[in-house]
Amino acid sequence: MSLESIALAGSQGLLGLVGVAVGGAKVTHQEDQVEDFQRFGYPQWFRILTGLIEIGAGLALLAGLVWLSEFTVAGGILLSSVMVGAVATHVRTGDPLSKTVVPAVLFAFTAGLLIIRDVTIPL
Repeated sequence: MSLESIALAGSQGLLGLVGVAVGGAKVTHQEDQVEDFQRFGYPQWFRILTGLIEIGAGLALLAGLVWLSEFTVAGGILLSSVMVGAVATHVRTGDPLSKTVVPAVLFAFTAGLLIIRDVTIPL
């Protein structure tokens, strides 16, 4: 296994774990997540839905490491889509750059992973 393969697999695994962790914080009603969604003006059911999507994306990225590459595609598209929404929300609410940069970086890493892995999206 080459160093590049190890780095890609490690990055994918890390992104998968991040997806599960941030989604888990939302579905377990972490106080900061509840307050953020209230501040954003979003209903609490949307926080739960967002968390479930993030968990699913993270699990798909992890599953893509050992099973089908389609899991990597699905997880990557889901996680990067949620991160685009997070960036838009932070910009819309006038949050400081420090809050906007985390989802922006997660988006960039997830999109980059899909590009580097040369994953094609089945249509």
